[in-house]
Amino acid sequence: MPAIPQLPPLPEGPSLDRVRGPIEIPAYEPWKIAILLGFIVLFIGLLIWLYVRSRRKSATATSPYEIAVAELQAAADLTPEDDERFAILSSQALRRYLEDGLGLRSTACTSEEFLLSLKDNTQLDEFFQTTLREVLDNFDQIKFAQQPISITSRIYITDTVRELINQAHVASQMKGTRP
Repeated sequence: MPAIPQLPPLPEGPSLDRVRGPIEIPAYEPWKIAILLGFIVLFIGLLIWLYVRSRRKSATATSPYEIAVAELQAAADLTPEDDERFAILSSQALRRYLEDGLGLRSTACTSEEFLLSLKDNTQLDEFFQTTLREVLDNFDQIKFAQQPISITSRIYITDTVRELINQAHVASQMKGTRP
């Protein structure tokens, strides 16, 4: 039988009595937990901010009627000496309400084009259309012919436009269109 080679004896060394076993590494270190908590707090804060923002947006929605009345009052208050600017702002308030409140295309056309488009409209009565024609003619005279107006005329025009907006508002509520 062949001889099995023998290993040389081990050299003298340290004793194996004091050797520690494997070191346990924790699955989650404190810095990882802190970062995770930070992201959770940030995410909850984002959700709260979005909720508050959406509530604030819906609460401040103003109706086209209220906007038109406020614009008309601002036009009367802010332009006591400038007749042309008064006519532009008042006309814009009326036209914007007719477009936003009634769905009539009015801001992108001339007064004549707009009045022609109203001929077949059953939503607004004949008196409304006649008054609207007079008011738009007054605005055109002031804007393009630079016709000066008196304070009483300015008050009359403002009251007439306010009445037109009120009539259109009532018509929009009766027909079930936007309030």
